[in-house]
This record gives sequence, structure tokens and C-alpha cells, in this order.
Amino acid sequence: MKTVLLRLEGPLQAWGTRSRFGRRDTETEPSKSGVLGLVGAAMGMARTDTRTLADLAEAKLAVRVDREGTLLMDYHTVGSGKFRDIDYFVCDVEKRHAVITERDYLQGASFLAALTFQDDALAVRAHEAVGAPRWPLVLGRRSCSPSLPVRVPNGLVDGGGEEALRSATFPSPRAPKEPVRLVLECDATHADARPRQDQPLSFRRYDRHYARRFLRTTFIEPSTLTLLGEDEPCISLVAS
Repeated sequence: MKTVLLRLEGPLQAWGTRSRFGRRDTETEPSKSGVLGLVGAAMGMARTDTRTLADLAEAKLAVRVDREGTLLMDYHTVGSGKFRDIDYFVCDVEKRHAVITERDYLQGASFLAALTFQDDALAVRAHEAVGAPRWPLVLGRRSCSPSLPVRVPNGLVDGGGEEALRSATFPSPRAPKEPVRLVLECDATHADARPRQDQPLSFRRYDRHYARRFLRTTFIEPSTLTLLGEDEPCISLVAS
């Protein structure tokens, strides 16, 4: 069993699990479908490749919330204007209506994600791919680029995700004032399990499907964190 660590940090992130039509939500931490989409892009996985997706989806996801970030809502319109003096509409041309959407983002957030694989070879492949991605990596939505490398140095470790996150270095020489939140994938029978429709089955463009998985939340006390050394360079938002 091996775990791949991923640094997910950027000015904006969007990890929707309930988005429908004009309402585009985000969770307060990375979704499994979004993280596996990022790894799949790094590996060059096609949207129609359900076999590779099924193999990746067997991994368990754990997330350490190093910086919570804040919610930003964008009132977004498409169409109903001019481009080079030509009227432009994306739908309902006769009525000349714009497409209106509300899109949520997390701003200033930072996460350390851990994907735990039973297949060691697949873990190695995923770790190597995020260091030299086939396609651009995004934080849940195409407009959300990472501000730090996703691949973590020495980020392929033995053991499970929770242990890896508890022992991984916190990206600041200063301990946070509050306990650090951990969101862990768990069995449905766990006393603190809560459901999320976030287990990807298909990324096909017009045939996306997701199953239910279960999460639980726990915390790391600041005094138990391994902090970044005072002389070690850091450009993370967490240290600001």
C-alpha cells in the first residue's frame, strides 16, 4: 500500500459535487472526482477511458486543510453582447437572452491531498505523472490553475493517507492557531460517516456518472504538527 501526496494550492479553486445547470457549487475541500480528474489529466487519460478511471477510483482520498480559504461567488453571464461589432448569443437567439450562472470558488485555500493505492505500480505511475503532466493540471475547474507544483517532493510514501497527512510537514514555520481539519474517506458503517455523491464512474462528456462515498472529519492538534524550518524557503499562502 502506497500513498501519493498532492499539494493543491492556488488563488482560486472549485470542487463542485452538486452543480446543475446555472448553479455551480464548490465544497470546502477537494472532491474525489476533481482530484482523480487532475491525476487522470496528468496521466493523459481520455474521458472515455473508464477502465483507468475505475482503477484510480479504487484509491482512498484523504485531505488535510492547511488553509481553509474563503468563499467567492461569481455572477457570470455568457452571450448577449457584441464581438467585433457582431451580435453574439449562445442560445435563444431570437429572444437574445444571455446565459446566467452563479459560480462558487474557494479563494486563498491550501490543501494537502493523499491518495492511497493498494496497487503500488499505479501509485508510482500517478506520482510520476503529476510531476510531468500530459495535460495542464487545474484545481477543479479549468480557470483555476495551481500556484505551486502539485507533485510533493518525497510525496510517494508507504502506508495510509491519514498517517501520511499527520506526519507531512506543514508549509509554514508557524503553527496554526486552530486545529487542522482532516477529511477522510471511510466505510459507510463508521459512526461519523456522512455521504457525498462524489465517487466517479464515468467522465464521458455527455454521460458523467458518480456513486456515493462516505467521509468523516477529524483534527490534528497544532502542537503535533511538523513545521517548516525557519531557514527553508516557502512561497505557500499558508505562511503569509
